Amino acid sequence: MAERRTLIEGLATAENIDPDLAEEFINNGKPRKPARTSGRAPEATKQTTDEPPAPPPLPQAVVAAAQVSPASPLTGVGRVPVGARVRTELAAALKRASLERQLQGVEPNSVQEILEESLELWLHKHGLLR
Repeated sequence: MAERRTLIEGLATAENIDPDLAEEFINNGKPRKPARTSGRAPEATKQTTDEPPAPPPLPQAVVAAAQVSPASPLTGVGRVPVGARVRTELAAALKRASLERQLQGVEPNSVQEILEESLELWLHKHGLLR
């Protein structure tokens, strides 16, 4: 199989082409990015070690979900992200209640606080939180 090369490298061997003009055209006037290299090393340059290869890093979303945020100085409680999908009418009613309570100056008034209070009451009622 023929060795792959960039378009600019291919044009460099052509006659009557200004390489700077060709590069500007290819990159649409933007600075040239460094060429990407493949993840595989050539056979001759591979290192032989007795150590197993390191596992690939976890996706950022998994890492963020696994970490508990530090305790807030105001509440003394840490928070973790919890994802849930709710019906459209529930989300709209929750947002409306939050905005109305904010305008009236009634606590709790944020969506976060209302949800936490509601979940806490439900968990107490079902004996899952003491």
